[in-house]
Amino acid sequence: MGLFNRPAAEAPQQKRGFTDVIQNEGNNTGRGLIAWRDPHEDFNTNATLVVNPGEEAVFVNRGDIEGVFPPGSYVLKNQNVAIIRSFREALSGGRTTFPCRVFFVSTEEFNIKWGTMEPIGYTCPVFGPGVQLHGYGEYLVRVADSAAFIQKMVRDNQSYTDDDLSRKLVEYIYTDMAEIISRVLEENGINAMEVSKKVRMLSEQCQPRIQKLLDPYGIQLLNLSMALSMDEEQRQMYENSIRQKRMDAQGEAQARQIEAESKMQELNTMGAAYRTIKGVDILKDIANNPGGGEMAGMGAGMGMGMAAGNAFGSIAQNIFAGAQPAPQPSQQDPMEVLKKMKQMLDAGLINQQQYDAKVAEVMSRL
Repeated sequence: MGLFNRPAAEAPQQKRGFTDVIQNEGNNTGRGLIAWRDPHEDFNTNATLVVNPGEEAVFVNRGDIEGVFPPGSYVLKNQNVAIIRSFREALSGGRTTFPCRVFFVSTEEFNIKWGTMEPIGYTCPVFGPGVQLHGYGEYLVRVADSAAFIQKMVRDNQSYTDDDLSRKLVEYIYTDMAEIISRVLEENGINAMEVSKKVRMLSEQCQPRIQKLLDPYGIQLLNLSMALSMDEEQRQMYENSIRQKRMDAQGEAQARQIEAESKMQELNTMGAAYRTIKGVDILKDIANNPGGGEMAGMGAGMGMGMAAGNAFGSIAQNIFAGAQPAPQPSQQDPMEVLKKMKQMLDAGLINQQQYDAKVAEVMSRL
């Protein structure tokens, strides 16, 4: 039996009167109705079709879409609705009725809830592969192609609600949707511990990809909201891992500070020249091996930086203190000063004018 074909042993249908009105009578069945099929299948060629605002009427015969009507009122015979093949054939054959199925499809917006049956797995830039997230949210959708929606989703049902649509979306697109979310997470390098801060961006990037999954069913995705979270047990495990790494990093920083202070004590027992040379070597060694760089990104960097900074400052202070020139005597030998000035003049380090001025200054103190 083809799609929408009438069963061979179907009970006789109720005949409509000469002035029948074809309209949606399913709106009183409750909220959430997306599509409703008129239970009759033989319609009077003199009937009037009434399509209310916010809906479309779809005529189907033996699985073929014969016509889609937007909101309005249509007197079929007077307006000669030629797009309905069965209606046209009835007129040409002199019959007063024509066989068809009429569906009324809402074009209003519907909120459809979604949620993951299984966690969404992806590779986290911090924790690596195997991270699993639970997700839920809502689709805001509307029927954009009534004909495709009837053929692919409603099919032969008397009525079709938002609950029916929710179940079908899980059946048709859930697996692909989970893969899309996983791919967007990895493409953007999102940390699993910070995913809740990125849901707006995730929704914006996932929406056009999910829309491609919905196109064959005549559904337009107007908005996608989502919430993603780690399993509590997995979250606790990762938090403990981070905490341990921070403790290890802080311990390493303290060990390096103790080592630096020990070397400073060694330097203090040496002479000023050795302290300066050895201290520079220590600073180079520490600079080339800072340690804990990766942990700084995990939150321990500040503690390490402060500890290392204190050690560096202490070493540098001692180096430069050792490198200060010895205090000069308050009075210098005039002969020695004049001899040095003559050597500087001969070497071209000062000019004659500077030499003469210095000689005059020294002579004035005699």
